[in-house]
Amino acid sequence: MELRHVRTFLALVEELHFGRAARRLRVAQSAVSQTIRALEEDVGAQLFARTKRSVALTPAGRELVGPARRAIDELERAAAAARRASAGDTGQLVLGLSLSGSLTAVPRVVAKFQRERPHVHLHIQSRSSAELLEAIRDGQCDIGLVPAFKDEFAPLAAQIVQNAVLVAFVSKRHALAKRASIDLKELAEEPFIFLEQAREPEIRLRFWRRCAEAGFAPKVLLEIEQLDALLAFVAAGVGIACAPSFVGQLHHRGIVAVRLRPAMRAHISAVWHPKRLPATGQRFLELLRVELAGGAAGGGEHGAK
Repeated sequence: MELRHVRTFLALVEELHFGRAARRLRVAQSAVSQTIRALEEDVGAQLFARTKRSVALTPAGRELVGPARRAIDELERAAAAARRASAGDTGQLVLGLSLSGSLTAVPRVVAKFQRERPHVHLHIQSRSSAELLEAIRDGQCDIGLVPAFKDEFAPLAAQIVQNAVLVAFVSKRHALAKRASIDLKELAEEPFIFLEQAREPEIRLRFWRRCAEAGFAPKVLLEIEQLDALLAFVAAGVGIACAPSFVGQLHHRGIVAVRLRPAMRAHISAVWHPKRLPATGQRFLELLRVELAGGAAGGGEHGAK
């Protein structure tokens, strides 16, 4: 039994006239007759009693009406669900945030995305940037927010979400707190507080390379898991920390951000696998781009070819 058989059957049930059913279906009257005969052969019973002046359902035909209508209704519901999934209105989205990723416009976009698409199940993971990139490559995460120094994440694509530079966070009581900027080599004798390397390895690696170019290796006093704890130790005067400038959004009263010379970029990028991004992810990126276009942050899309 084919779908067109069922649709033709129901049209004839409602019209009880082959000509009117044909016009309704926009087919030839002979096509309606042939389809009904084929359906009757499939069912193994006569469904309509036909005369030159009338068409009426047989008892067998009446038995088929209810199930046929339910089948069409169920199919239409399934087709509507498929369209919603294709449009990104239903389904799942796995979003990964590194520590610094939560300080971008993304949380605001997440809130708006949930309001606009309440039937999408949004799962947010908190991982290190290295773990997020691996999860995206393995298909376990759809979009990740990670620190980015490079323009290539082969085979991933990316878009800058937050432009930033590395700055030195120092206690307000520190001698450097009144400086507008400092040369990196001036920090050679300072004790440093870092996030654990596994949390933001790209930032750590980038900074250490610049220190080596300046002729010194940072003196690591503490390694801490969370940004708020790191800033608290800086405010207490335990040491200084170098982190992206937007970390200052945490507004810790006891610290000052001092620009570094030479400047070191430390962007945050949204990263995804272009061949695995679901429709829900495409809709999220569209909303993110709209948000970035309306604000100060943002940048161009880039990716490996």
